[in-house]
Amino acid sequence: MNVAARRSTLGVAGLNFGGKSLAVIKTMLIAALFGASGTLDAFWVAYTLPLLLPGVLTSVITVAFVPRFMSSLQGRSGPAAWRGANTLFTLVLLIAVAAAVLLWWGADGLVHRLAPGLAPDVHAEAVHLTRLMMPAVPLLCLSSLLAALSYANERFMFPALEGVTTNVIVILTALALLHSMGIQALVVGVLGGFILQSLLLLWSNRTLIRESLRPAAAFRHPDFLKPLAHLLPLFVGSAGSVLNSVVNQYFVSGLDAGAISALAFAGMIAGMPVEVFAQAVMTTYYPGLGRSFARRDHAAAAHAHADGLRFLLFLTLPAALLIALLAHPLVVLLLERGRFDAVASTQTAVVLALLAPSILMRSVAYLNYRVLHAALRPWTQVAIGLVGVTLNVVLNALWVHRYGLAGIAVSTTVSTTIAAALSYAAARRALQAPAPRGLRAEMATLLRMALALIVPSALALLVVRAGVSSWPRPLQALLELGCAVPGALCAAWVGWRAGQPDLCAVIGRVRPSWAR
Repeated sequence: MNVAARRSTLGVAGLNFGGKSLAVIKTMLIAALFGASGTLDAFWVAYTLPLLLPGVLTSVITVAFVPRFMSSLQGRSGPAAWRGANTLFTLVLLIAVAAAVLLWWGADGLVHRLAPGLAPDVHAEAVHLTRLMMPAVPLLCLSSLLAALSYANERFMFPALEGVTTNVIVILTALALLHSMGIQALVVGVLGGFILQSLLLLWSNRTLIRESLRPAAAFRHPDFLKPLAHLLPLFVGSAGSVLNSVVNQYFVSGLDAGAISALAFAGMIAGMPVEVFAQAVMTTYYPGLGRSFARRDHAAAAHAHADGLRFLLFLTLPAALLIALLAHPLVVLLLERGRFDAVASTQTAVVLALLAPSILMRSVAYLNYRVLHAALRPWTQVAIGLVGVTLNVVLNALWVHRYGLAGIAVSTTVSTTIAAALSYAAARRALQAPAPRGLRAEMATLLRMALALIVPSALALLVVRAGVSSWPRPLQALLELGCAVPGALCAAWVGWRAGQPDLCAVIGRVRPSWAR
């Protein structure tokens, strides 16, 4: 059992949870102020487009940098040793600045092509907000480079602070500037959060920056060329995964005003377990996977993958099940206030419930992709990602007019499930070692725990809904969410009796606190 990895995972997950808790508060504030409206649709379009390139580069740089540069640098420092790495960093920042300029110049055409169904006034607002968001491109690319440095040195905490810093700034800025700036206050808050996170990462890497990082243009340096060969498939694969959100937005833009916002709210809630738990597992297990493949120790890599997969399912399977079951009271309690009415709650809850299975599937796929990259098989992820995007496009086209937002949600879940299955088969092949003994039994235990969770929770929900249907909606939603408690207790009892390792480890850490 990788105790150090689990401890780091829980630490990162804790910071991620803090950031996502603040994201919930931010989402509640945005929903109350703007509802599911055309104005907010314009903001989500403007928020999505400038973040496409940084989103891709963050994944690409992090995944490529960790196994490649750390194996070649061998702990060396100084501008000469880092000349190849510095060349890559310089090139990325120059591309980011150029992309920001081009996106500002072509914002009108870009919004029209990626969200063609917007009403004229919403389109104009989206173009204006997109141009205001352009500084986010170089800011986020800088943060991705600095986070990659931290990850490569197994320092996970400062990058994990991103959700905390950005959401705090957005909340404070929205409250302070809303009346004077309207929807533009959200843009100012987003940019302010990105600036603060960049400053924190600059400070945390100050020694390395002072000793080793300099602008460079050594395009023939081996430390630049070798990772560059890995970057191309990574870039294509990451772009493919980002394209799913763009594809969904493209089809949803032709639906009623507020549909983009409803999908965005549901996606944010469904994405929380992935970003809190899956991101923590991937971040902390990936360096060990890279070292195992570098030593050609496939048995150790297979053990790390199995350990991470079990821990990932332990964290995300209950979240997916409960979100699917309790989507409506969750949306009512979090979002239904101000301009976000009961109709918007029902629409968002349906989408959320249909997206819930993708929480588990995305998490599994992302961990498997880390195995493929550690094994230096990035084109395999590219193929799987393109299959997922293609399937998503086809299903969206088939279902959007017949089922609306529900069709988009089901399309996302189906394509994510196919990608998860393909990625697991590819990861098992890349590991070249049998799964550790006992893995199937551990998976069976997790399934029994899931059954023990969902059955009592569903029964309790039926009883509560029958008795409180006439109560105020917030109180009714709160009591319905409480139906998860008996299920959670039953699942914990089943896991404890079966000796589920992750549950026992958590209880073991809590027991000394109880004793004190």
